[in-house]
Amino acid sequence: MRPRRQLAEGMNISPLDTRKHLRFRLPLPMRFALISGEDRRKVSKFYRTTLWDISLGGVSIISPVLKLDGIHFFYNAIPTVRNQIMMQIYLPRQNDPLVALGYAVQGRRVRVKGKKAYLIGIHFLQINEQQGQRLRSFIESLSRTRGS
Repeated sequence: MRPRRQLAEGMNISPLDTRKHLRFRLPLPMRFALISGEDRRKVSKFYRTTLWDISLGGVSIISPVLKLDGIHFFYNAIPTVRNQIMMQIYLPRQNDPLVALGYAVQGRRVRVKGKKAYLIGIHFLQINEQQGQRLRSFIESLSRTRGS
C-alpha cells in the first residue's frame, strides 16, 4: 500500500493524485514530430502512435523509441533546452486533427504486447484558441458520458 500525505485541510490524498486535470484513458490515434530545442530547423518525420490518456493539460503516449531522426523526446545535448513535440490528435467523429505543441515531462519504460516501449507524458505548451475549445468540448463530453 502506498503512503498517503496529509493535506492542511485534513484530507488524505495519494502521492499519485497530483495532476491539475482529470485524465481519460482513451486509445486515440495520433501523429507527432520532434522539434530540436537547440535548432528549431531540425524536425523529425511524423510518427504514428496511440494515445494512452488525454486531459486538458496534456497527453500520455506509447512510443517504441525515445529518439526520432536524431532528436530525443526530452533534450539532445543541453538538459535545460527542451525539445518540443508537434502533435496531431485524431478525435472521434471529427475530420481535422487537434493540433498542439508540447514537451515531454516524464517517461518510463513499459512492455506492450511483450515488446519494450516508453510511456511518455507530454504537457501542452501551445494550443490556439480554436483547438483549445475543441479539446475542452471533447473532454467535457467524456466527463458527461463517463460520469453518468
